[in-house]
Amino acid sequence: MIFKDINSGFYLEQKTGRYAATGTEVSRCGEALGIVSAAYMNLDRGCGTLRQTNDMTREFCREKSGRFPVLRLLPPGYPDECYAREEIVQLASEEKALFRVCPGQDASPLTPWMFGWMLDVLTETRTPLLVSLQELELRDAAAVKEAYPDLRLVITNTTQWMNRQYIRFAQHYPEVYFDTSNIIEYYGMENIVNLLGAERILFGTYMPEKEPYDKVFQLLYCELSEEQKQLIAYGNFERLVEER
Repeated sequence: MIFKDINSGFYLEQKTGRYAATGTEVSRCGEALGIVSAAYMNLDRGCGTLRQTNDMTREFCREKSGRFPVLRLLPPGYPDECYAREEIVQLASEEKALFRVCPGQDASPLTPWMFGWMLDVLTETRTPLLVSLQELELRDAAAVKEAYPDLRLVITNTTQWMNRQYIRFAQHYPEVYFDTSNIIEYYGMENIVNLLGAERILFGTYMPEKEPYDKVFQLLYCELSEEQKQLIAYGNFERLVEER
């Protein structure tokens, strides 16, 4: 089975003691496990402005097919760093870019009043917006989904300590997706698919912060049908990322 990873990242330099850190290392590790495509984000914070950081992500992804840039998005309140409407449209259409917000790190809550027209553009272009559950206030996310029900919101790095809340959130609102990177409970994959459906779950590793092996094996050997496994492994990625 092949895999397509919605939640991968890289650093610019090697890191002692890690199985992988640089883009080349992460990509090579993924390929050895059958990960043929991935959405990558530059995890280095100290390499210039946000645009410069994102440009490094774009450059890395242009080097090889099957790489899709995840660009960090700041709201319009940061005029020197945020993207214009036309830029977001161009990045989404020409480079199949995805975007990620970091509400906690950037002190920018994911709300309609903070991101405004950017949410309109992401909805219109059907571009996935990624956010870690660790940084997300579900009340803010609910306000966004009330205003933009068709926004494709991908919540990554979920935690079993909040599974009742975020699963109920996804049951209530359409176009809410989760990745597999932190599904660690016993029969966790089977349970979440039973509650939400396989079409709402995307394979994600959170490389290089986590090792990818357990996610591959978990999906291969969980008690789901082959069709459900294929949707999670690569089908949902193709629909949300590649086919827009």
